[in-house]
Amino acid sequence: MILNIVTITKDDIEGLKKTITSTKKIREEYGICQIIVDSSIGVNKKNVINYLQNEKNIKYYWQEPSGIAAAFNFGLKNAVADWVWFLNGGDEVYDDLDTDFFLNLLSRSSSDAIIFQTENVQSNLIPKHPQMWALWPPLLSWIPHPSTITRRYLYDKYGRFNESLNIAMDYEFWIRCFSKDVTVDLISLPIAKFDQLGSYSKLNQLTRAEVRKIIIKYIWLILKKWFNNGLILLKSLKATSKFTK
Repeated sequence: MILNIVTITKDDIEGLKKTITSTKKIREEYGICQIIVDSSIGVNKKNVINYLQNEKNIKYYWQEPSGIAAAFNFGLKNAVADWVWFLNGGDEVYDDLDTDFFLNLLSRSSSDAIIFQTENVQSNLIPKHPQMWALWPPLLSWIPHPSTITRRYLYDKYGRFNESLNIAMDYEFWIRCFSKDVTVDLISLPIAKFDQLGSYSKLNQLTRAEVRKIIIKYIWLILKKWFNNGLILLKSLKATSKFTK
């Protein structure tokens, strides 16, 4: 199987409906399995189960509310495909996504991860990727998690999401994983729509606080990468100096 979509949700049936509606084509016409990790309780849980019962290529799992990272990891535990796409409840597949092209690209790619683009629903803006020199390390937390597709084996090789983090667990994973021998492709095409409603402002503040902690935690790793880049620059200057004499 080429792709699993992992969707986590909690007490947000309307957001989940948007996500499920947007994945209908890729599930029904292309046989892509979507994993739902639901932490809703009471009537909200019943509403989710009732809503999903007639949907095709859906695997539903309930998990005791344990945080976003734990839900991601639960989804990974049940994923079987080569690629994993985390599309949270409320987020959607991009309206004009060329599914044939998208899946063909995944099937032919030799990379370990592919970073696409995301449309922000409220602004209708599609942020561009940073300039080449600013890509790594991703200190500005630019990597869009709804549009980053990763090989499943990366989580076995480099570890899953850090469950001690409330919101920036994907950022921590990017720093930890992408600093290794991992090949990442950047493609300037949108594949997802990101919903910024709700407590986005509050979450954004929390994200910034956690990102700061993560940068401090990995500061020596980041500096080492910069130092290695400096060595490459010096070697390049040395190697080319004889041609300028």
